Amino acid sequence: MFYISKALYCQGYFKIKQLPHQGVIKNGFTLIELMVVVAIIAILAAIAVPQYQEYIARGRVAEGLSIAASAKLAVSEAYAANGPSSMALGTQGAFKFAASKSVKAITIEDTGAILIEFTTAVAADGSNLLVFYPSNNPHVEKGIDLANPSLKEPWNGNWSCKGNGSTLAINLLPSECR
Repeated sequence: MFYISKALYCQGYFKIKQLPHQGVIKNGFTLIELMVVVAIIAILAAIAVPQYQEYIARGRVAEGLSIAASAKLAVSEAYAANGPSSMALGTQGAFKFAASKSVKAITIEDTGAILIEFTTAVAADGSNLLVFYPSNNPHVEKGIDLANPSLKEPWNGNWSCKGNGSTLAINLLPSECR
């Protein structure tokens, strides 16, 4: 780095000239610029936060589906072992459930239907139930009553969640239930 002597500076050799139209240089942002940035961030947050919340809720529904897979297995085994009978009794020892942050309860009904009740972290009370029915055709809304001893055709192990009874919002349903 080179050194400018005080004598040379005072004689005018190294003076910085300032033109008359130039003012003092200001550093920083104006209030308008800051408000525009805050408005842009607010708009992005208004779009992103609801999408993120839905993403989290769908993840919690997926957790309930993975827990219900063992209930489906218990119903399938009970049907294979006992044929048409009460699935609630047939699966008593085979399926146990402990509540989680996302899933409040999983119940196996006599008909073999599996009810997954989610907590309010997923959906509000009254709109947080997903029902899986035993069905030979997963694309129909009517399930098979596995407790009915006079079943017309044997159950082939398929499940349907398209039937009435599910109160979960459509955007939270798994794709096979829509």
